[in-house]
Amino acid sequence: MRFVPQNEFFNSYKLPVSRVQWAARGAQQGAATVGAPPALVQAIDELGKFCAEYAVSRSAWRAANSAKASPELMASDYAVDRSFSNFAARVKMEADDFAADTPRGKAARAMLAGPLNVEVFSVTNATREEEESMLAVIVGEIEADYLSQVSTCGLDAHFDKLKADYDAFVTEMHRNPNAAPAPTTAQLQAQAEHIRSKMIEVIHRANGAWPTPSEQDGLNRAHVLGPFAIQNDRAAAYYKRNRGTTLSEVDPETGEEVLEDGADPATPTPPVEPVDADAGVVEPV
Repeated sequence: MRFVPQNEFFNSYKLPVSRVQWAARGAQQGAATVGAPPALVQAIDELGKFCAEYAVSRSAWRAANSAKASPELMASDYAVDRSFSNFAARVKMEADDFAADTPRGKAARAMLAGPLNVEVFSVTNATREEEESMLAVIVGEIEADYLSQVSTCGLDAHFDKLKADYDAFVTEMHRNPNAAPAPTTAQLQAQAEHIRSKMIEVIHRANGAWPTPSEQDGLNRAHVLGPFAIQNDRAAAYYKRNRGTTLSEVDPETGEEVLEDGADPATPTPPVEPVDADAGVVEPV
């Protein structure tokens, strides 16, 4: 059993969710052993539930981002990338070629300050799901509020091409209407941060339930928080062995390291973060 002093988690590594899930399983067993307060038991149970939900979302994300796209989807993706880049470049050219007080200069600058106020590469280099969402907003806003500016710049044909390529891209993206949509990278990261907050709540509740350096409080903390301390120890050892690499995932049931191909958007980097500055306070989640 891992001894857990009161200030154990003042500095803590950010852990992949699979490691948090392994620790939550151990904490559930420990809480049952020591008869932890109901609020702490509930927080641990919620942490385990959130981790399980994240595992499902992450599997869907990995499948969506690693699966081979159909030739039709790849072609439509390339086409909409090119037509959006060309349209944005032509608008920028109009702004460069015409003074701000001319009709074409005003129209171009209005679009650049409005729907085209975005880096082109942030759209074309995004995941397909994210690109679809961003282009839906951009194309929709231009169609609703900027058609006169498009016409003033003489770019009607370019915008029509962008719309047609976008519609074809959306059609290919949703050719299988029964397929469950995968979460976006941002949604997956938000889930991971929510889990991080819940883990911190568990730590604060446990330290608040057993706040003294007494042997009994130390034993209770070890039962509930020991699994989290073990993962923190393993994170420190991992970074010492593997400088410059991200912390590996583990099997949430066995704790064994799992080697995976491809980047995980929610995999943390090594910086140490303060977690438990005041052991008796539960942070809002």
